[in-house]
Amino acid sequence: MFPLFSILNKGKKSISLDLRKNEANEIFKKLVKKSDVILENFVKGTMEKWGLGYDILKEINPKLIYAKISGFGNEGLDAYTSKTAFDIIIQAESGILDALGFTEGPPRLPIGDYTAGHIAAIGISQALYHREKTSKGQFIDISMHDVMASINIRAQAREFVSLSKNLDIGSKFLPVYNQYNTKDGKRLVLTTLTEKQWKRLCNEVLKKPELLKDKRFDNMIKRFSYVDELDDIVKTWSESLTIDDAIEKLEAVRIPCGKVLTLNEVYQHSNLKARGMLYDQFNFSKWGVEKATIPGPLIKFSETGGTVESIGPEFGANNREIYIDLLGYTEENLKKFTREKII
Repeated sequence: MFPLFSILNKGKKSISLDLRKNEANEIFKKLVKKSDVILENFVKGTMEKWGLGYDILKEINPKLIYAKISGFGNEGLDAYTSKTAFDIIIQAESGILDALGFTEGPPRLPIGDYTAGHIAAIGISQALYHREKTSKGQFIDISMHDVMASINIRAQAREFVSLSKNLDIGSKFLPVYNQYNTKDGKRLVLTTLTEKQWKRLCNEVLKKPELLKDKRFDNMIKRFSYVDELDDIVKTWSESLTIDDAIEKLEAVRIPCGKVLTLNEVYQHSNLKARGMLYDQFNFSKWGVEKATIPGPLIKFSETGGTVESIGPEFGANNREIYIDLLGYTEENLKKFTREKII
């Protein structure tokens, strides 16, 4: 599992520190004095139990940005804020599993974990900018449940789009917004969400201008009621072509489209390679892995660039660098900390 850990924690440093012990508390507070941001995801009250809650740490460092990610938030109903929560719990309680049509089995991707982390990064950036203006730190409360509920567009639509109330939550919703099989056994995705795209699809791709005169399809709202009929028409067209031919015809008239890639094909994508998103130069042979590709930086900065300089570290790999070089402890201190299982 270490290659996966490395992918998720690339570029980080790792120290060991048992915060349940008093001396570890003091070490942590020394770190806080030198830190801009703390990010934690313990159950509510855990850091406070250890004497390391925000109210205490902000006295040590008034400019500290303290971000907390939890399943149901730091503030709210005790029955939820005190719960231990993992991605599967949050996807279930936010309706995401239902919206995606997963009635059996676990989530296929940890989108709750990833999305909450991204939102936390945005919040931290905003807090740092506020601190630049005011010199004040602050506490950031991120609820995974909040985040997942906010992206559950299908649940929101059912409240005010009358047509959606008549649809099973797992059913198709938007007209010509689907996957379609091709002659060579591949899958194609395409969509026509604007009237211009719809007209180009009918006239120049399907070669069925008569669809534009069909009263069932003469505006987007009406087309919502005939999703299956439209899919059958597009399916007949797509199954007569190879994936490459279909993509070529759609792109020639600027119809948004793409290929459905398998898990094995994703890391062969030419544009991911061109954008430097595929790092495979790290050696994982120590863990019995011949090759592990690590995603590159997601954000491209014109001035500061970005790179993946290291894989995720082994536990405590940076103890000496942080405790001796940064905090000023000695070799003897480290031996004592290790002997007493403080680190």
